[in-house]
Amino acid sequence: MKTLIINSTNFVVGSLNQYSYRFPQHAKFEAGCGLGIAGISIFNSFQNINVDRGNNSLTFNFLGTIYNWTIPDGFYSVSELNYFLQSQCVLNNLYVTTNNGLTFVYFIELQVSTARYATSLNFFAVPTSSTATSLGYSKPTGSTWSYPTTPTTPQLTFNASFGELIGLNGGTYPVSPSSTNVQFVSTFTPNINPINSIIFCCNLISSKYSIPNNILYSLPISSTLGTLIQVNPPSIVYNNIIPQRFSTIEITLFDQAFNPLKVIDPDLTLTLSIMEPSDNGF
Repeated sequence: MKTLIINSTNFVVGSLNQYSYRFPQHAKFEAGCGLGIAGISIFNSFQNINVDRGNNSLTFNFLGTIYNWTIPDGFYSVSELNYFLQSQCVLNNLYVTTNNGLTFVYFIELQVSTARYATSLNFFAVPTSSTATSLGYSKPTGSTWSYPTTPTTPQLTFNASFGELIGLNGGTYPVSPSSTNVQFVSTFTPNINPINSIIFCCNLISSKYSIPNNILYSLPISSTLGTLIQVNPPSIVYNNIIPQRFSTIEITLFDQAFNPLKVIDPDLTLTLSIMEPSDNGF
């Protein structure tokens, strides 16, 4: 058996998810050669929201004025997504205060509904001027909007990719502004953490049993964000190497649905084992 180490020095700068190891000289593999993984150490740096996943854009309609918001790439919980929504409301003065400015009142909210294993997207009607006065509401300094003549909720529009995170189909919520408060509870199981496995693909591999045909290994993500994922298989499973010459080994990372993974921290130690037909026990 021959051992190779792929690490952060092999990360392809400018790529999302690729490592490339150049052989000292062209390697010729014969029929019957195999490639397997003897060990992996990689940090869990994978984001649930980023531009490459196409789930980072939201459109907010507040009393007829449209705001386009882009969520910065990152890993967000439901509470952190709620903070993003409400922080955008603060930046755009789309809120009111009570108690002499000490209490902020928002007209959109995203919460976890633990009992239902769901999320709850809540909209609250912006009141009329007279109602706002009776409630003690004050608009923030710099706001340019006016209280509506009838209570009116804002609207939020997002695509299916974002909707998967919170368990709602892509679309506009509510479809039309409502004069009363309205709640939308997940219609399917939220998937706030859409990445549960790392699939390693390799250009040396060709299997007639898998699609794609270059799958090398699948690694479950069992640690939290920012922690080290380690595995040392008790036995090495070898995949057939294409019988030809290669100048490089290229390793590409995907999630369990074969979406390209955006590797934020390329610090990786990947121990590869090459078995040749003449090696003992193969």
